[in-house]
Amino acid sequence: MSAEGHHVQVRWQDLDGLGHVNHAVVLTYLEEGRDAFLEACGIRRDQYVVGRCSVTFLAEIGPASRDVTVTCAVSELGRSSLRTRESICGADGDAVVEAEFGLVLWDSQTRGSRPITDRERAELTRRSEEVLA
Repeated sequence: MSAEGHHVQVRWQDLDGLGHVNHAVVLTYLEEGRDAFLEACGIRRDQYVVGRCSVTFLAEIGPASRDVTVTCAVSELGRSSLRTRESICGADGDAVVEAEFGLVLWDSQTRGSRPITDRERAELTRRSEEVLA
């Protein structure tokens, strides 16, 4: 993910009976953006789990939307966990969704948390500063 964010195409099947992107699909959009951000930091999608999320809907993503842009940045780093600030912006650049996630880095062999490596920590910090700049 670049400082400009990760672009996600809005698909017809993402729309619900009210004609806007369903709230559950919004979580998928955020996940796609977060996965791209973390992958750029050396963390694969099978190396973290979501422990907490909070989502605020500011405006609808309507049927005229062709795509949205998801941004992700780290707001807090712990020993084995991190907190992210994420947003979805429409074509005009205005935020339509803001979210915060608590993530725990995961070791699939031990089925438990693992520490953030020094390399991961450096990349998470560097890329977050780039996104927030």
